[in-house]
Amino acid sequence: MARVRRAWEKFREFLPIVTGKGFSLKLKGKAYTSRVRSCSFYGSETWPMKVNMNSWTLNEMSMLRCMCGFSLKDSKN
Repeated sequence: MARVRRAWEKFREFLPIVTGKGFSLKLKGKAYTSRVRSCSFYGSETWPMKVNMNSWTLNEMSMLRCMCGFSLKDSKN
């Protein structure tokens, strides 16, 4: 959980870039990959697979939705 928390801190640090309307998705993706994802995967070789990967996947999808300007309410069932 500490890695997920640190990833959210990095995400909030880069919030103006990753959620800004004037930036391309390519630039947002590069900022996300280089800063947020690398921070979240630091030390991941020691994680138990099922426990932390599920938590990380949910948080990554939440961050990506935020970057693209979508929410869970926007999806159609």
